[in-house]
This record gives sequence, C-alpha cells and structure tokens, in this order.
Amino acid sequence: MSTLVETAPAAPAYAGLTPARPAAPARTAKTARRWPGRKLLLGAGASLLAAAGISLYVYRAAGVESTDDAYLEGHVHPISARINGTVARVLVDDNVRVQAGQPLVELDPADLDLAAQEAAAGLAQARANGEQAAAQVARAEADVTAAAARITQNAAELKRAQLDLKRSEFLAGTDAGAIPVQQLDAARAAFESAQAAEQSLQAQHRAAQAALTAARAQQAVAAAQLARAAAGLDNARLQTGYTVIRSPVAGRVAKKSVEAGQRLQPGQPLLAVVDDDVWIVANFKESQLAHLRPGQKVTVRVDAIDGRAFTGVVQSFSPGTGARFALLPPDNSTGNFNKVVQRVPVKLLFTPDSVGADADRLFPGLSAVVAVDVRHGPAGPLAALPAATR
Repeated sequence: MSTLVETAPAAPAYAGLTPARPAAPARTAKTARRWPGRKLLLGAGASLLAAAGISLYVYRAAGVESTDDAYLEGHVHPISARINGTVARVLVDDNVRVQAGQPLVELDPADLDLAAQEAAAGLAQARANGEQAAAQVARAEADVTAAAARITQNAAELKRAQLDLKRSEFLAGTDAGAIPVQQLDAARAAFESAQAAEQSLQAQHRAAQAALTAARAQQAVAAAQLARAAAGLDNARLQTGYTVIRSPVAGRVAKKSVEAGQRLQPGQPLLAVVDDDVWIVANFKESQLAHLRPGQKVTVRVDAIDGRAFTGVVQSFSPGTGARFALLPPDNSTGNFNKVVQRVPVKLLFTPDSVGADADRLFPGLSAVVAVDVRHGPAGPLAALPAATR
C-alpha cells in the first residue's frame, strides 16, 4: 500500500511571471522620533493662535460698547408760504442742492405791487400833512410872540396913563382951578382905556397860546400818520418780498409738493430743505452707560455704505430715556412691575475728516452700527470740532 505525502509546490521555473511584492521601507530610529515631535509643535502653535485670538476678542469686546440701535439724524427745514398768492415759477426740483438764500419758489407779485404803490402814495400825503402842520405851528408861535409884544407895549401906555391920572388928581385936589375938569376926565378915561386894552391883549395872548398848543397837537397827529404810512409802505414792500421764497440754509431739496399755478395759503407746506449737517443718535442700554464719556472715539458703520467705517466722538447724552419722552410713558406704580432695560439716546458726531466724499450719501434716517472705544479717555475737547458738527 502506498502512502501519499503532500509536498509544497515547487517554485515556478519562470520567476519573471510572478508579481513582486514591494519592499517595506525600513523605519529607522531617527524617523520614528521625528513625527511625534512635529505633531506636538503644530498642536502647540494652533493652541497659541487660538488663545491669542480669544484674548484679542475678549480684550476688544471688553473695551468697546456697541449697538445697532442707531440712526442718522439732521435738521429738516420745512418751507411754507407766508402770504396768499399764486405760484408763478418753481425754481428747484427734488433732491437738488441749494445754497442759503437761494430762491426756491416765486409767487405772482402783481397785487402786492399795487398795494405797495398805494402805500407809497399814502406816505407822500402824510408827509404833506406833516409839512402843513409844521407851518401851522410856526404861525401859531408867531401869533404868541406878537401878542406878547402888544402886551409889553400896552403896559407902557398903561403906566403913563396911570401917572397922568395921578398927576391930574393931585393938581385938582390942591388947587381947584389948577386944571380943567375936562383934562382930569380925559386922564381918567385914558387910564381906564389902557386897563381894558391890557385885559384884551392878555386874552389874545392866551388865545394864541391855545392855538399854538392845538397846532402842535396837530403836528403830532401828522407825525403819527407819517410813521404809520411809512410802516404801511415797509409792510407792503415786505409782503412783496415774500413773493420770493428762499432757502434758509444750504442743503438738498426734499418732499417737493408745489407746482406752477397753484394757489397758496399762509403756512401751506411746499417742500423741505435737508441740512448738510448730520449726526448719529445711538440708543444704548442703560447698563452700557457706565463707561461712556463725552469725547470718546466712535466707529460708525452705515448700512447704506457697505465696507466704509467712519469715525466720530461722543457728544452728549439725553437727559431722559426714550420711554420717558414717549407719547405714553410707562407707569411702574400701577401694581404689576417687570424690570425692562431702558435705552438712552446718545448724540454722536462725525469727525469731518472721516466723511470726505461720502458727505452726500449721509442723510437723516439711515441705520447705523456704532462702537465706542471705552478703554481710553475722551479723545479731546469738543471745541476742536467745527461749529457745524457740534
């Protein structure tokens, strides 16, 4: 009986036909030690960068108070009519820039020109009346002077007549035949006539003085009428000047609602002029006000101008919270109370150098995000800013 013995197959005769296995690289001791050290170094570097980033974020977050409850504010000047009139011309269009004093709207001045001419004629008449009153005063003063002179003249005649009468009475009393009786009667009559003339001249003098007083009163009336006529002419010219409606400030036209041929009433709104001066009102939480001070630097980002950061300063704080000035302020004494963090409006000013060419793109109503650097004190006195930005 034969026994089967398994034997391993012999190697093939053609070694080139069998696939060759790649030889494993030999790991030396130096290579085995290099990679763990590099991983540790990379891990430590990443940890340091993360720690630095976190520290920088915490540092910056701890030194900045920011809010997105902010918007741009400015002066909006409403332009309205001051008199009745018909619009003759509209000289501006929406959104255009105007200068202070520039004409915006012209009204038809025909009716007011006639009123001014009538007022001028009234002034001329009042001047003539004033001259006439002055002449009457001068005449009355002359009459008073003449009456006083006649009184002085008659006083001399009265004195002479009185002396003649005394002399005649003396002669007639000492010697019955010294003078005729007729001469004594004539002296007595002359004295009495001089006395009567004195009384008449005194009355004339009083009448002349009364006439002078009346003339002066008439002159005062004429002067008052002259002043009234002059004021009437000034008012007529002023009303005529109101036919040209001018811009009170430099800015841009907005909300125009006036057209040529429109009939206007006093106080009727026509358009608005938005002032070039703008600022930011930021409503910070009351818990953020602990470190805010006037003069601190501010970074402003306006939503309408992407990628642009403006600089500014804190100008002032509102004397009350926004809720306190609301139409219906809260009343915490009604029984139920829930504490709500209040917001306080803070006025921020742009620094002129940071605005630059974007001044025309900043106007009231735009939303903004502001960040105040509270790590340092005020940037400097507000007096260093131009007056237009304060």
